[in-house]
Amino acid sequence: MHQLALAQRRELGVRAPWHVGDITWGLRQHEGREHEWKIRVWKDGDRTVAWSWLKGDRRLLEFDVRRDRLDLLDEILADPEARTTVAFEDDAEVRAALARHGFTAQADIRVNRQGSVMHFLARDLPEAPEMPPLPEGFRCRTVEADDLAERVAVHRDVWEPSHVTESSFANVQASWPYRASLDCVVEAPDGRFAAYCLVWPDDENRVGELEPVGVRDEFRRRGLGAGVCTFALRRWHEEGGRQAIVYCVTDEACALYESIGFRRHATLVGYSR
Repeated sequence: MHQLALAQRRELGVRAPWHVGDITWGLRQHEGREHEWKIRVWKDGDRTVAWSWLKGDRRLLEFDVRRDRLDLLDEILADPEARTTVAFEDDAEVRAALARHGFTAQADIRVNRQGSVMHFLARDLPEAPEMPPLPEGFRCRTVEADDLAERVAVHRDVWEPSHVTESSFANVQASWPYRASLDCVVEAPDGRFAAYCLVWPDDENRVGELEPVGVRDEFRRRGLGAGVCTFALRRWHEEGGRQAIVYCVTDEACALYESIGFRRHATLVGYSR
């Protein structure tokens, strides 16, 4: 799955549907839920050309397939257990395959935590962005070995209810391509983490993904989201990154990323049958 994500990013650029970080985060954060999944991989010799991942009570089918092997879509989408899936709204070939298999675009289904539409954003990093000022007493830094409990606590507060535990996040930290030097936080004066932004590196393509990002409710509207994301972009630039991507669903989240230089380039919509 990682192999195909790297190849798609190399060949399709921002139109690649997956980043290596998406795959690791999706696989490793849900410790103990593997029995809910069905993952299939299609190979051509040693080369991965497609995969599908059926998961959850909604029977969400996610997939990745090389553009020169779209013939495999019929086999992927024929899975009788699949009930929901996603596609770029302007991808005529994939949408035609979905229609052949009884899927229709739906505005009222949930294919992620917040809704059925997700926007893809990107920005280039020819140089490190300038840091905005933070409120007095707050500082940006990267996580350290003894930060596990608080790092998990801020994530659980932001994304309540969350399946992430200290054990599952330790699993994330031990998995490629996670790097603590790109796991960025804003520390409040009392020592708690007020905001965080994890950058997943794709060193081969020099594209980093921001996922996930969060600010605790009590610290919102103080510029900490923009601050921690900008700090994360600076760290990624220092480690050789020259592009960053992020996804957003809500208007508020999209506005935050656009305020620090990201621009929308594609929209993912939900389908059901």
